[in-house]
Amino acid sequence: MKFYDYSVNGFNLHVIKTDRFKTVFYNVSIRFDDAKENEKYTSLLSRLLIQTNSKFNSVREINTFCASIYDPSYNVRVLESGSQNILTLTASFANEKYTEKGMNKKNFEFLSDILFRPKIVNNGFDEEVFEVQKEKLLEFYRSMKDRPQNYAGARLSEEMQIKKYKIFKLDELIDEIEKINAQDLYRFYEMIMNNGKMDVFVCGDVDADEICSTLKEVIHFSGKGDNNINHLVKQESYNKKPKIIVEPSNNTQSNLIVGCKLTDLTEFERKYVFVLYSWILGGGMNSLLNQTVREKNSLCYYIYAVRQNLFETMKIYAGINGEDFEKTYKLIQKEMKNMEKGNFSSELFDGVKEIYYNSLIKIEDSQSDLVGNITSEIFIHTDDIETRREQMAKVTKEDLMNLAKKVHIDTVFLLKGER
Repeated sequence: MKFYDYSVNGFNLHVIKTDRFKTVFYNVSIRFDDAKENEKYTSLLSRLLIQTNSKFNSVREINTFCASIYDPSYNVRVLESGSQNILTLTASFANEKYTEKGMNKKNFEFLSDILFRPKIVNNGFDEEVFEVQKEKLLEFYRSMKDRPQNYAGARLSEEMQIKKYKIFKLDELIDEIEKINAQDLYRFYEMIMNNGKMDVFVCGDVDADEICSTLKEVIHFSGKGDNNINHLVKQESYNKKPKIIVEPSNNTQSNLIVGCKLTDLTEFERKYVFVLYSWILGGGMNSLLNQTVREKNSLCYYIYAVRQNLFETMKIYAGINGEDFEKTYKLIQKEMKNMEKGNFSSELFDGVKEIYYNSLIKIEDSQSDLVGNITSEIFIHTDDIETRREQMAKVTKEDLMNLAKKVHIDTVFLLKGER
């Protein structure tokens, strides 16, 4: 495996050459500052870009062309990455070594057109496609309560202040999206293209110089994004007395989310200790929460913890019966206190470390994981694989106990079912 870096037409190109795969993986990531106003545009933009192309008049024409280039798989999303949003295209297509000569370039041209050459009419996105996708997005948000776990997550985000600004409430977001027109969305798209910072990643059995030459032809980008982007959003305060919100629901099952903030973390704690903490507390079948709340006390259908390193936050999700809220919440608090006291077995501690080491080994088995790993190194300064292995080996039980004292329950949201 070899790595090549180029500076091309206003963006950085990173090529991972490996002969382990028969496909070429292609990722284009454009970073731009997160802001409250972005939220009403981002989901709609990704929907529009996947549906429009200046070279085709319909999705049917796009699908017909895809068949002629061996059906590449692709997706466009806007991801949240701490202080940054990332407009990203991810794609995979058959390497021309196994199809026909010239197919790699045709795929790169087609896929790049998705991001850089959408169908624009009268300084706006295609009106007909825009209205269809806008209505689909509005219906997605209007029906949020029909997806209780998603709704509970959205409500927790509204109540738990983790960003530098107060996010839109669901009704406010719907109102904002209703006001958008095709020209507004295109202006937002232009803002990204003019001010974003772009990196392109290619992984596969390819000639790096040839890839560089091809992408010089098919991508023209004029963004002026900052080279020194800091994605981290530190949590500087938390509710000393946790805010508890209970909202009734017509569902039988209740959805509980416990939102936690971490303060005063060191870089070592955020990169390594926090990983072990979240896994031991709620990362799998053998975790403290699963063993205590689910197995021993039969209080939930599921329970797990998810960390958000770039926000220094953690959320504990549980599916419960509404009348079991108090018992469940107290047991969650008890196990978090047990983490402070070091009341967890050395077998669990060592087992979770082993899971981490195995996850590093598996990175090379997947093109998307390889690119994701390099992306993390470049964007958020994750350490390389060998350094990560060495640093994780240094984490002690005392490190976990010290970090546990920095984990604070801030907001609790219960979507309480009727049962």
